[in-house]
Amino acid sequence: MNPSTKESTELAEKVKMSTGLIDCDVHPYMNSLEELVPYLDDAVQKQLNIGRFKDGLLQNQNNGAFEFPKGRYANPGHVLRTDAITPLGGVPGSDPNFLTKDLFDRFNTTYGILNIGHGTMGAYHNIDLASAYTRAANDWLYDTWVESDHRFRMSMEVMPVDPQESVKEIERIGRKPGITAINLRMINVPFGKRHFWPIYEIAEEYGLPIIVHPDSEGTAEYAPGQAIGPASTYIEWHSTLPIVAIRQVASLVFEGVFEKFPKLKFAFIEYGVAWLPHVMWRLDKNWKALRKEVPWLKQPPSEYIRRNIRLGTQPIEEPYRPNDLLELIQMVNAEDMLLFCSDYPHWDGDVGNRIFLRFPADVKRKIYFENALKTFRF
Repeated sequence: MNPSTKESTELAEKVKMSTGLIDCDVHPYMNSLEELVPYLDDAVQKQLNIGRFKDGLLQNQNNGAFEFPKGRYANPGHVLRTDAITPLGGVPGSDPNFLTKDLFDRFNTTYGILNIGHGTMGAYHNIDLASAYTRAANDWLYDTWVESDHRFRMSMEVMPVDPQESVKEIERIGRKPGITAINLRMINVPFGKRHFWPIYEIAEEYGLPIIVHPDSEGTAEYAPGQAIGPASTYIEWHSTLPIVAIRQVASLVFEGVFEKFPKLKFAFIEYGVAWLPHVMWRLDKNWKALRKEVPWLKQPPSEYIRRNIRLGTQPIEEPYRPNDLLELIQMVNAEDMLLFCSDYPHWDGDVGNRIFLRFPADVKRKIYFENALKTFRF
């Protein structure tokens, strides 16, 4: 056994908990949009330029052919881990059987929540086309993944631009076993606005938390800006993602979403953790002086955040003194808010991260298992 393999095995053993491990961010990928052909009628296939309607001539033109909305920022290395390429040479994360061996079996994973990794059309301008894609992607994910292994759970995609279509999609499949959350992508409308409230109402009724995950930032026409304008590079975009989450948390709290829907939970995944104390303290301080502006809030903002917001641990901040992160979490009593995320098979995943090895056993148990069990619909 080479040193790296031995180290990985040792870390995996340390991560194992007596209660198990719930991984709240696992990314399944398609090798091609062609995998959606069985779920789409001829008219939609033609618009997407797939199946028997694929037109190679159009594909090579600057306009006239569909092109899936892609992020503006290209990682100079690889977004996907090259050591996770499937045995048949497929895209990392595209083979359910290989993923369970490469991830679940190594880390004694009880459940893995699947959040589509190949992109969405949540901010796309053609809402009818995007809705058809979303329905097909949900059915593909359920049939190909959830039904292949009892450990797979999934978040279902909805259409943030069209809440009514989102409600229909939740009514269609939201009660199916294995669907444990709703994946709501960001658009250029803050989450606190009443535009989204029909989605929140049915999500609360069905017991489905909302997962928020980077994807639509920087893609398509309804994408949100990052506070002051577009970044120039991948490193700038990736490093400043917490700004977007901070803005959304403030919107949800001050617009009264958690007074209207007290049982609804939001899980912000891949936006970091260390910014939480700053936001809680700042919102509380301003609320004390400006509370007349938001009379519907019955308690300090930090209490709503602690009750209704959850944060994925990946990519975890890594201070020079690892114990500082634990102290930061304990400063705001956030031990019950953190959800373990591997982000498999992305380049910056935190599977077996050493920093958690310094955490007390009761905190690790919450992060690895208990918090997710209390958050998602299992």
